[in-house]
Amino acid sequence: MYRLMVSAAALSFLAVGTASAETPETIVRGIYAGGLTQSSIGRLRAPENRARYFQPGLVRLFAADDKTENLCIDFAITSSGNDYDDREIARTLRIETKAGDNRAAVDVRFRNFGEPNHIRYDFVRVGELWKIGDIASLSHRWRLSKLRC
Repeated sequence: MYRLMVSAAALSFLAVGTASAETPETIVRGIYAGGLTQSSIGRLRAPENRARYFQPGLVRLFAADDKTENLCIDFAITSSGNDYDDREIARTLRIETKAGDNRAAVDVRFRNFGEPNHIRYDFVRVGELWKIGDIASLSHRWRLSKLRC
């Protein structure tokens, strides 16, 4: 029993250390790794993970979206639409990070069905963690924080 408790404590310590070591770019790369079919954005915005990865305004937006019969976020925020070509996105994906001490912006550019896309993830440092404060499509002119559910 003692070994089990020590192992569990060690694993939780490693998990916390790994989570706090995530940079804005590694979070965004994780979202797009493996293609949008396997995107981690669903895991990040799952109710049990939201507060870890998102600022309070987006946490409230996702909670409101969950309660709405007609989803207000009715598109894939990672591709700015519902249809996507994983192979084209992977082939054309470019990620650029601009970071300061407490803020960062990660720009994601790719082509989807030949159409250029530019999505920006704005991050804020909260203690040792980076949290997504907003997501915006600069090519399709929407901003997640401006949606109302």
